[in-house]
Amino acid sequence: MYDPAKRGVKLTSIEGKRFKKLGDIGESIAMEVLLYNQFQSIVDLNEVKTNFPFADFSAERDGKKYLISVKARNKYERSGGVNSRYKLGAKVYQHVEKLLTSAEWSDYIPAWLAISIEPKCFDAYFGLVEQLNGGRGINMSDKAKRSYEVFALNNPHDYDFSEFGNVYEKKC
Repeated sequence: MYDPAKRGVKLTSIEGKRFKKLGDIGESIAMEVLLYNQFQSIVDLNEVKTNFPFADFSAERDGKKYLISVKARNKYERSGGVNSRYKLGAKVYQHVEKLLTSAEWSDYIPAWLAISIEPKCFDAYFGLVEQLNGGRGINMSDKAKRSYEVFALNNPHDYDFSEFGNVYEKKC
């Protein structure tokens, strides 16, 4: 999870709730986006186990099975620049390895779905963990996005975005 403390800001309980709500919205959008992009047998793994390691969904498409981590973020940083990297977590590869060595998940492909949210619309990109070349985050540069599968561009949403602005209490 994003740790604003490492960037000189303090995460309050209000900010923690805001991050959680943004993640919930992202997972809601993810379900729709996966269905629209011909995924089937979609299972919300957080309903199977709270805080399921790495993945939020399992799903199938074109005869392949996927474990999908959903990362929803503000499209723009508080500085106004594009949010250039969506972290998957420090232990992403340990979680993936543990899942893939279990009999239940051994034939699944670890993947991610990045949802970039703006006040009135969102973009969604899909890729495989192996595309990250050992990195622990999804690179959201224009160049990197060209190598991802585009699931949605400028799709409208009806969520109230007012509480998701990037405002933090600075440490002094």
